[in-house]
Amino acid sequence: DSKVVNLAANGEIYNHKELYAELVNEHGWKIDRGSQSDCEVIGHAYACLGPEEAVKRLDGMFAFVVFEEGDEATGKAPRAFAARDPVGIKPLYYAKTADGCGYAFASELKSLVGHVDTSTVKQVPPGHYWTPETGLVCYYNPDWLRKDDFAPWEEGKAPSIDEVREGFNAAVSKRMMADVDYGFFLSGGVDSCIVSQVLMPRYRAETGDDRPIPAFTVGMENSPDVMAARAMVDALGGERHVDHRQRVFTPEEVFNLIPKIIFHMETYETELIRSAIPNWLLAERAGADVKMVLTGEGADELFAGYLYFMDAENPRQIQNELRRIYGMLGDINLHRTDRMTMAHALEARVPFLDTKFTEMAMSVDPALKIVDKEAVQTNSPGREKTYLRNMFEGPNENGHSIPRPVLWRAKAMQCEGVGEDWVSMLQRKVAAEVTDAEMDNAHITYPLNTPHTKEE
Repeated sequence: DSKVVNLAANGEIYNHKELYAELVNEHGWKIDRGSQSDCEVIGHAYACLGPEEAVKRLDGMFAFVVFEEGDEATGKAPRAFAARDPVGIKPLYYAKTADGCGYAFASELKSLVGHVDTSTVKQVPPGHYWTPETGLVCYYNPDWLRKDDFAPWEEGKAPSIDEVREGFNAAVSKRMMADVDYGFFLSGGVDSCIVSQVLMPRYRAETGDDRPIPAFTVGMENSPDVMAARAMVDALGGERHVDHRQRVFTPEEVFNLIPKIIFHMETYETELIRSAIPNWLLAERAGADVKMVLTGEGADELFAGYLYFMDAENPRQIQNELRRIYGMLGDINLHRTDRMTMAHALEARVPFLDTKFTEMAMSVDPALKIVDKEAVQTNSPGREKTYLRNMFEGPNENGHSIPRPVLWRAKAMQCEGVGEDWVSMLQRKVAAEVTDAEMDNAHITYPLNTPHTKEE
């Protein structure tokens, strides 16, 4: 049964070698790979296993569309299949064409303008595939996400802290697959510091590269993030091992970036735009030097990293809230990360959101993720993400430890950690651009999603 398969894909398939070998050795696949592209294996798996099974076997971040050509001689109809990775690291939109005769797909909404009936535009949700016949179908259905009574810890089946740590080590190693120079984002928060602590010894061992690895930090001069990042670089061996490249900015320079950022973010949600501004500057700096970075995104959604978890009344509330905010990552944190990095031709990889590691993290007893209010006040064990902080309290294989003040540092939103006064200055600057009369008539000028503040 010959097939002609056309593939358009965005992302990275970390198990491409293993999956292709499985197709050959276990399924008798005989078509040679035509390139070294990791995404090529999507086409092979589609043709060999069928689309529904193929997408479940992919380990990576991806958004792709397959068009299988028809055959007039045999009467075989053409087929289309589109899919997005389980957590939504990569975006994917679709709509009916303007003439109603087909469909168009894109990673950004603006690419569809002028080609589609805009009333039909939809997003492929994380963990879903689409066909013209079935519409959207959820293929990613792990027990921890779909079953309300999921509780392996009650049966003695929860992973140990050592197993979870090794799971994260494996997730970082997996994302070191690269044929280009790369580095890592170092915000100075505990999540990016953990990524760097795990990455450093593996970088030397697996690449054989003895050059200092680039690390990128953004912030105002002497801001909390910058100071913590500098402390972490020193703890990792200093400039001998880490080439720390800092993007120091002033509040005055960010105002003119807003139109560019909104263009790429495709949203005007104020908090998301604020947090995207330092992301833009960071990605711009990193993109000038490397093509890929590892980031610390996702840890908060697995280990209860937000301060409002102090209000949880019991462990089950924590587990359910983690499930909820995990499902929102593709529209918030990952949306920001992907749009700001890809605007600078930079690929961001997120080891915390590895599917295997995520399953392990969500199998940990949520009682171990409870946030103690007094511990938050004293920056001590018991505060948010205590389980994660304890997991990486010791030294890595190089003997380097995360400095205790950094390890137990308070959670800071990025728009706060990079410098405390720039947001208020930005808001005053924006407010000065909108008159009171314009604000009073906002419901007339913008009847849809009417702005409630001058910043909006």
